[in-house]
Amino acid sequence: MPRLHVSFRLPFALDIHADAYRTSPAGEAVRVGQAGPSTGRDVSAEFDHRETTDLDEIDRFRKRDADELIQRANRLIRWCRALGHHPEQHEVTRHRASPFQFEVEGAADPTHWIEPLIFEPEGATPVPPSIDELTAAVRAGLAGGGEPDVADLFLIDAEQAIREGRFREAVLFCWSTIDATFNRKYEALVDSALAGEWADAKKSLTGVDFGLRNKMTAILYLVAGRSLFREPDGLWDRLAESYRKRNAIIHRGEGAAEDDARTALGVARGVVAVMRSIGRSLMLSDDIS
Repeated sequence: MPRLHVSFRLPFALDIHADAYRTSPAGEAVRVGQAGPSTGRDVSAEFDHRETTDLDEIDRFRKRDADELIQRANRLIRWCRALGHHPEQHEVTRHRASPFQFEVEGAADPTHWIEPLIFEPEGATPVPPSIDELTAAVRAGLAGGGEPDVADLFLIDAEQAIREGRFREAVLFCWSTIDATFNRKYEALVDSALAGEWADAKKSLTGVDFGLRNKMTAILYLVAGRSLFREPDGLWDRLAESYRKRNAIIHRGEGAAEDDARTALGVARGVVAVMRSIGRSLMLSDDIS
């Protein structure tokens, strides 16, 4: 049975002893290496696998083990950051942790097990506007006396938080974006669609007690012909998953992984795009477009 030793180097030092640290009641552990001449410390873990010569299966094992090591290391980092008061010690992304190094014992052919693993950066980098376009847009925005859309600023903050390994903050940035963008534009849509209707009835559709999922689905469909439940590419399922993570962070203090943050970012972008599309298609006021 092959035993795979996986490691990567942190980009900063940890002020704790070199040792193995349990990261769960089940006994899963991460090992912190000795401090060397550089500022980083190696972290590692070991994983047992069944013997196989299937290269695709070996790749899956290696990527899964690298992800598991990231999870354990980031939990260790959160504790070191909180108790050691080191704000610069952020959790690491797969890309930032790369390359992952491997050693194997007990494999019939170790060759493919021990190749270094590098994760490329995730997410498309937007093409910046030309200097003429940016200058004109900045000039127009400033002259108009307004501010940039809070959704755009929060999504930029979320992207930066993911790059820096602040995954919980990224999830919360994204849900602040969703809450602010959806609720503001939803209320304007209800007011427009039900102009002249009984005020208490309209208020019942926009109140907190009515429920966010009701607003995002059936009522949004009635007033605008769109429902987040009906959107393609699994937006509703991803939104529900991310909402559960958001609640776990806020109400139970749970952590978040890189995938949680990227899911939240994709959901936030999707919700913003839908609400802006509705505003444009209905040619409503600036409060909705």
